[in-house]
Amino acid sequence: KFRFCCEGDCPDWVLAEIISTLSNLSVENLEQLAQLVAKRICGEPFEETAIRALTSNVTNDGKTAVACVHYMLTNAARYACSEKVFSVEIQQLGLPKDHAAAMCRVLHSHADAIRQKLIDKAFRINELQSVRNVTSLGETPQNCATLELKISQELVDGLPKDTTHTVNIECAQLGALLDEMKLARDIMLKYENKESA
Repeated sequence: KFRFCCEGDCPDWVLAEIISTLSNLSVENLEQLAQLVAKRICGEPFEETAIRALTSNVTNDGKTAVACVHYMLTNAARYACSEKVFSVEIQQLGLPKDHAAAMCRVLHSHADAIRQKLIDKAFRINELQSVRNVTSLGETPQNCATLELKISQELVDGLPKDTTHTVNIECAQLGALLDEMKLARDIMLKYENKESA
């Protein structure tokens, strides 16, 4: 059980990435990669070219390495994992001592900012941005409506991305869904009015 995993097991994909990629980077490259990922978590622009250059000798595009470092830093910050414990745990997972020290330096520099960003975005992951009726004669199944859902900051492979999904819903179910959403809105407004009173 690992503190930075909220006293749970480390996911297999993180373990595999630590062993196959992060451990094979130079200490300097891992630290630079972790700095770039930490800055991205805190809202700065993502430097894909720099990431590719840092990881080119061990992986094609660096996406899985980024996802792994993102997971490790956000979880360590979220669960207030001390640098000492974090270092021991990631070494137990196969990261060499000097590499673990580099990760801890980045965590030390960015933990507070990452934690604040997580608080600020607590209700903004997988946020529904818009719903559009894109029903099309001949393409939409009979007695159904086709809806296009735009999701902001959906977690894909551990990283937040803006996504679009298209779903078919039976017209009868659509009416029931609308009624339930109206009921939920009324309940939320009732609580909102109580708090402001």
